[in-house]
Amino acid sequence: MSVAQVNMMPSKDEIVGELRLLLPRSSSLPDPASSSFHRIISALDGSDATIEAPLRRNNHESALLEELVEWARRHQLAGPTIIDRLRQVRFDLLAAFTYPRCPREEFVLAAKWCTWLFFHDDLLCDRKPESGITTPDQLAVHHDRMLAVLAGAPLAAHDSPLTRSLAELRGELLRWGSDEWLARFIVDVRAHFRANEWEALNRVRGVAPPVSTYVQLRQHAGAVFTAFHLIELVEDLQLAERVRQHPAFCQLVAMANNCICWVNDLYSLAKEILEGNPNNLVLALRSERGCSLAEAMAIAVDMHNVEIAGFERLAADLPALGVPLDADLRDYLHGVRAWIHGNHRWSQSTLRYQDLLNMLD
Repeated sequence: MSVAQVNMMPSKDEIVGELRLLLPRSSSLPDPASSSFHRIISALDGSDATIEAPLRRNNHESALLEELVEWARRHQLAGPTIIDRLRQVRFDLLAAFTYPRCPREEFVLAAKWCTWLFFHDDLLCDRKPESGITTPDQLAVHHDRMLAVLAGAPLAAHDSPLTRSLAELRGELLRWGSDEWLARFIVDVRAHFRANEWEALNRVRGVAPPVSTYVQLRQHAGAVFTAFHLIELVEDLQLAERVRQHPAFCQLVAMANNCICWVNDLYSLAKEILEGNPNNLVLALRSERGCSLAEAMAIAVDMHNVEIAGFERLAADLPALGVPLDADLRDYLHGVRAWIHGNHRWSQSTLRYQDLLNMLD
């Protein structure tokens, strides 16, 4: 990007001002459930399944929130203020929607992983400059240590609460998964970390990335592939290697990943604008196409709708493309759909986006 192009880019204040044009004039904070903002997002396909029809929730949901609170407190991830926010943002509800069919212990494990990812995002990746952790190189040092611990390295006295809690999660993951499963999981955790480092560079520069690059790396930045690995783990599914490597299967999970990440980008838009975070599909589209924020949102909605329709067509075509649709693959696809629709439902209501809450004091 040239200097001239950077100088033509709208400032954060200009984008915030544009966002407020989509919102009620009396609103003191951007509210993604009101005014034109809501009307644009309501055009997302899948809304009948996600909004009006009741989604299945895990039967073991009732006690999960306090278990997550105690887990965060024990690992010193959160003090009283953040514990209160943890109760408000309802990561437990996200897990209940996205892992609706697994037994209790496996369900708690999946919920801890989802919660850990949000703490990692807020405590490490999205810190303000005064935290001292803003550059890709600084992030990489922390990430490399976490990857070593996830692979089995012993803890050290200097390890952070995030790293210590990850070590415990590793032990729990190995209760249910094989070494081979964990190796595949670590590959996508590493890709997630590297994408976080790329996003950190975008934040330092204050520039929205090109759309094509963003779409490619957003799949890893969102950690959705790690969440898909957990579907296999918590439901005790065995997908054949030839299925995993089949181009149609790989394309299918990539499309599902896109649907999840792009919905997240729409609902988290206000939060990311106010935080000065340019890593959002809507902001990338606005920058690249020179359009208004509302137009960029509408384009993102259309992209999602095309993608979810393509996902369903491809899922129906798997047998004809040489992917045997056995019971385990059917259950896996059920889990992927639970993630698509459950993430949508949670994103609509969570105070993380409605009240712009994070896990930082």
